[in-house]
Amino acid sequence: MTETLTLAAVQAARSRIAPHIRQTPLLPAIALKQPLPNCDHLWLKLESLQVTGSFKARGAVNKLLSLPPETLKRGIITASGGNHGLAVAYAGWIAQVPATIYLPHNTPEAKAHKLLQWSATVIRAGTVWDDANQAALAQAERDRLAYLHPFADPWVIAGQGTITLEILDTLPDVDTLLVAIGGGGLISGISLTAKAHRPNLKVIGVEATGAPTLYDSLQANTIVELPSVTTRANTLAPPQNGTH
Repeated sequence: MTETLTLAAVQAARSRIAPHIRQTPLLPAIALKQPLPNCDHLWLKLESLQVTGSFKARGAVNKLLSLPPETLKRGIITASGGNHGLAVAYAGWIAQVPATIYLPHNTPEAKAHKLLQWSATVIRAGTVWDDANQAALAQAERDRLAYLHPFADPWVIAGQGTITLEILDTLPDVDTLLVAIGGGGLISGISLTAKAHRPNLKVIGVEATGAPTLYDSLQANTIVELPSVTTRANTLAPPQNGTH
């Protein structure tokens, strides 16, 4: 199945994933120790309260529910020791199908334990995420498993875009959205949905200084791979944006 990235796709994703995710609260930020420049009001979308602890559940579940039954029954697979891995493990638990998560050997045991709690199979491979991901892709091809990409998948992006719909329901007059950028799936879904509703709604992406993947790619007008990543925010630090 393929998906075209449109507002209709995001709206369909919202209905599709509704039974499996939380509509998280949008709360005003109060008692700030330092005033924010050029900002009268700041609101926080608390995706930390999502069922797996992050927005990633939205995209993973939307992708899961797009899969044909004959594909789904063989199982799903990805590589991630972070939020995406938990989301894929949760997706497998929802569908009661095997979920395999590849981790690099340096992933803390606590993260592996969380994946096991969602009944996922955990396999360690390589020293960094790229190594684990290559191993996951090899097994996906060998065993004909559905590979769930962390960000470069239209179904995943449409799922992340549902956040914007919830924000606009609660705060229809919002004028600026601040969005963290790792691989780029979140800001792609949010931007698509925001601009479809209100073309003048400003969307500002925020990257870790030590992992300016998208910024460097835009400057070069092509996808670039960073020679090194120096940020501690490892969930915001892929070496490159793009497909696998």
